[in-house]
Parts: sequence; C-alpha cells; structure tokens
Amino acid sequence: MVIDFNPVLVSIGPLAVRWVGVLAVAGLGVAIWLSLHQLWHRRPDRDVALAALAWGLPAGLLSARLVYVLGYWNYFLTSSNELWQLNIAGLSLWGGLVGGGLIFAARLRVKGPRRRRILDAIAPYAALGIAIGRLGQFVDGQGQGLASTLPWATQYANHLAASPDFGVARQPAQLYDALVALALFALLKVLPRSMPAGTRLATFLFVYGLGRIIIGQVRLDPAFLFGLQIEQLLAIGCVMFGVGYGLYAVLGSSSAHDASRESNQAQVAHPKEDTLAA
Repeated sequence: MVIDFNPVLVSIGPLAVRWVGVLAVAGLGVAIWLSLHQLWHRRPDRDVALAALAWGLPAGLLSARLVYVLGYWNYFLTSSNELWQLNIAGLSLWGGLVGGGLIFAARLRVKGPRRRRILDAIAPYAALGIAIGRLGQFVDGQGQGLASTLPWATQYANHLAASPDFGVARQPAQLYDALVALALFALLKVLPRSMPAGTRLATFLFVYGLGRIIIGQVRLDPAFLFGLQIEQLLAIGCVMFGVGYGLYAVLGSSSAHDASRESNQAQVAHPKEDTLAA
C-alpha cells in the first residue's frame, strides 16, 4: 500500500503544522472533554478531576520526554544539545500515560470507590484519544514497523513524510496500535454499569498494555533492558498492575456487598427481638 499524502497541514515560512501534531492535540482534547462531560452531572467529581488534571498534564509531558530520551539514550549521549528540543515525535506515549496518570491519581483528593469511578469514567476516552493520535502518526509516517511483504504493509511516497525510508513496505505498527485502542474504547463503553468500580481502568491497563507488548515485536524502537523496549517494560508493569487492581476492585466490591447484606439482615432481626422483649 503506497501512501502519497502530504503530512503538512499548513506551512508559514519555516513553521510547519503537521497532521500528527494536530491529531495528537485533538486526541488529547477529545479525551479530556468527553471525560469531563461524563462527570458533568457529578460536579464534585468533575471539579476534583480538573484540579488533578492541572498536575497530571505537565507531569505527563515531562515523563513522556524523559522516557523517550531514556529509550534512545545512546543517541542523546552524543547529541545532548537536542535534549530540550520538544516535539511530538520526541515524546513517549507510554511515558506520558504512566507518569501523568500516576500524578493525576495521586492528586485526586478522594479515595475508595469514588476515586475508582472517576478513573473508570476517563479510561474509555483515553483509549479514544490514543486512537486519534495514532491515526495522526499513520498519516505522518511516524512509528513505522519492520520491513514486510504483507499485503497491508505501507510505504510512503511523499518526501515530507516522517517514514524511516521511502520505497520500503513496512508494518503499519502505529495503525495496529490505533485499532487496539479503538477496539478497547468500544469494549469499555459496552461493559455493564453494574460492574465493580475500577473494572474499566483495570481492563484498559491490561488490554492496552498487552497490545503494546505484542506490537513491540514489529516496532523499530531500540531494546532498553532484557531485550525489551522501554515502552514494553512500562506496558508489562501496567498489565501486572491492571490484574491486581481489577482483583482488588472485584474483591473489594464483594466484601462491601456482603457487609451491606449482613447489616440489612441485622436491621431486620432487631425489630423482631424488640417485639419479643416487649
């Protein structure tokens, strides 16, 4: 599949606005707007989420850059002057997700099921935002995978594309990622509302993390540790945390349900005892 699409939306002198940047910002904006809309009728939760977001966004930007630099440490070791040259291509999605997500969760001034419900409200739209951003990478040519002879392997003809080379068909790894995120969005939206608080976030971490581990096999990112890319290592951590978090949510919900049932039974029993005593 040959893609001959101009990745530059508009250029003014030396300044070029590329589709990848526009769609990355659009994906982030859509995720934030839809998440806050989901919390619209729970104003206290919405206000808490907004306050935490003010910390999570800058933390996510810094951690996204840090993880990218660590992933390509051997390059930046000899090109230290480029350390602070921020651009979309120089940010790690997983670095931003993990770093920004941890700070966001830490700054949420609520605990227990309420915290988990806020995070559950955000999870589907985070997946949708990722899908939009990855589509921008596909249009731009960023994130191409290994060379391939598969029928859907892509090659870029436009000289402005960010593809690692031209005339070589490669795995559309960024498109795989977008499809995983889009399918995950659909899955999270159809999960029953009756599921325990925290289930959606756990599903997001497990499914998207597992997808990143698998897709890493065809990506061009350099190995960081144990033959794995740095984003694969972060994804493994998220998969493990997602499993633990999901079990905690389910078991915690069961315990709360049992305690509530016992309390109701006790309340029913007391009037009978009082009647007999009278």
